[in-house]
Amino acid sequence: MYSKRVTLGLVFLATVVGSLPASAQESPWPRRVLITNDDGFDSPATIAMARAFAAFAETYLIVPSEDRSSSSNFAVSARTLAFDVERRDVGSGVIAWAVDGYPGDCIYFALAGPLRENRPDLVITGINTGSNVADAWVASGTVGAARMATYYGVPAIALSGVDNDDPEAVAAVVRWVVKLGQSDLARQLKPPQYLTVSFPVGPASKITGVEVAEHARGLRTFSAEILPAAGDAPGRERWSFQVVRDAFPAPAGSDAALVAQGKIVIVPMRVDEADPDMSAWLKQNRGRIPGW
Repeated sequence: MYSKRVTLGLVFLATVVGSLPASAQESPWPRRVLITNDDGFDSPATIAMARAFAAFAETYLIVPSEDRSSSSNFAVSARTLAFDVERRDVGSGVIAWAVDGYPGDCIYFALAGPLRENRPDLVITGINTGSNVADAWVASGTVGAARMATYYGVPAIALSGVDNDDPEAVAAVVRWVVKLGQSDLARQLKPPQYLTVSFPVGPASKITGVEVAEHARGLRTFSAEILPAAGDAPGRERWSFQVVRDAFPAPAGSDAALVAQGKIVIVPMRVDEADPDMSAWLKQNRGRIPGW
């Protein structure tokens, strides 16, 4: 193993993906896969997934060196333009680095560094050990990495929900993810599209099927209270902030409700947040915009 400090010029070219020619449709796919997570390099599920994809695809495992959960798509390299990486060995066929940064840094490093000239066909993020259903996806580093990869033109799938201490569950989930990665569904993803996939955490025998749904919203409550001041600085206050994730019942048919019923839930997403309806309305109603 060796460590290396890299400085990246973060210049990306947006890719325009059209329909696949017949020759490409018949060829094995994906040919090149990038895998990352937000749980850190030692996640058994992530390593197992990299080894499974390496059986048929050129596989890159580029993962934070430590747990970076709930980091969304934050990347320290977007400010410093430098971070440390270290080559790791996880077995034959997997080209692996541990990155001293966040999942977003892993995407930056991969697409500006070793995969700059030969981009991956697919990015897989996870498998996150915690659940990212309902409102939790917003802060998820697993989902954030997929969102960043898609923003820079590479189709991505974010995976959440597995018990790393259950080898049978990990193996079963990995087998299904490989099938998903090779499926027509994954192959036809076109940025800004990406997928989030949530698994019920528990034995694989309890999984009852696969559904497509939307994220439940507004299931969290937030509360805060002021605590005794920390220090003597004038005006300084200390607050305690608490979040209750499942304060309200999940709506029927939502991701949170279906996962609780033992379903694997796929939620189609878009990284492009432009609103064409509002844009069209504003162009027709310019008089409502304050003049300068």
